[in-house]
Amino acid sequence: LDTKRPNHLLVCTVTGIAPFVSYVRSMSKDWKEGKFKGEHKLFLLNGASRSWEFGYHDELQEFAKQVPWLKYVPTVSRPWEDEKWTGETGRADDLLRKYADTWGLTGENCVAYLCGHPEMIEHGKGILKRKNFPKEVIKEEVYWIPAKEAAV
Repeated sequence: LDTKRPNHLLVCTVTGIAPFVSYVRSMSKDWKEGKFKGEHKLFLLNGASRSWEFGYHDELQEFAKQVPWLKYVPTVSRPWEDEKWTGETGRADDLLRKYADTWGLTGENCVAYLCGHPEMIEHGKGILKRKNFPKEVIKEEVYWIPAKEAAV
């Protein structure tokens, strides 16, 4: 976790959640032990096609209820295939600007982390750059390379 800024916008798709779960678990442990005072805030936007693709949904919802330094928003991009879903809908990158604005996150007070689908990462970087996030506060981890690029 880059600690130069107090806020951390974590945007991911499906399995891209894994490193962010590690952040939450570590910070929660430190919070309970009094080693972390909540000076860093996590804003987690987790995208999937359908709700059953969320690997840590229940755990993250529970953490978000228990600690003041975590906001968690899961979003489903194919709600018509997931009739029971009542939460946010749309792709994570499409909701990135809405939630960055809602949460008051800027390039001056936030580091953004993008992890998961390569197209989400590219779209997310573009949105953050248009919101004047400097390149040095946009971190990315691409989980795989699309077949069309891998073949080149």
